[in-house]
Amino acid sequence: MTLKIMHWDIGGCEGCSVSMLRSIPMLPEGTEVKTMYTCDNIQEIQGGDLVFISGAVCMDDGESVETLKMLREQTTTVVAFGSCAAFGGITRFSRGGQEPYPHHRSFSPINRVIRVDYSLPGCPPPPQTIRSFIVSYEKNDENRLSLFRKLSSIKKLSGFDLLDEVVLTGLCIGCGACEISCPTNAIRLIDKVPTLITERCIRCGTCYVRCPRATKILVSGGRRE
Repeated sequence: MTLKIMHWDIGGCEGCSVSMLRSIPMLPEGTEVKTMYTCDNIQEIQGGDLVFISGAVCMDDGESVETLKMLREQTTTVVAFGSCAAFGGITRFSRGGQEPYPHHRSFSPINRVIRVDYSLPGCPPPPQTIRSFIVSYEKNDENRLSLFRKLSSIKKLSGFDLLDEVVLTGLCIGCGACEISCPTNAIRLIDKVPTLITERCIRCGTCYVRCPRATKILVSGGRRE
């Protein structure tokens, strides 16, 4: 049975799009992938099993909002792909007032507009993560999917949350996973304690998701929005 996968970007740096394209040769045999770079229009990115949506949604852009709703309606499973789609990411810093669309001021994760089944944070998520997720999805491996499912209900996550909920509460074990995972080197371990360089944090949430203590908080339902 062929697993039909689509990818659509609603506005971002294209890092997630590149990662998706790089993952295609790594995907299980029989997987069919359509992206906005291999199709002529959005009508071809419909009706599949799995749609990966990247980029934060501009709440002032009616076309993007309607596109999201259409993809949700016509696809079995929606994945917020990358930190902008999952948590808002660096677009949380956007203030508008610039060309060419000065009225575009408010950017949000896509779960503020539609129901999301899974979220894959990362800036961008590496091709290996995409492959691992798809293999788990095909096998219906809920043990591996549970974290991605839990993340789909969260609307913000960042290094600030990691410091507040793990480091300052004494749960940190000093493993260094957060430091290794940070795409902007915003986290440094000093005497085995993570320290956040606040001006470098882009609110991608990758450090929180990679932290073994934080993932236990998420999966157990201990974190609330």
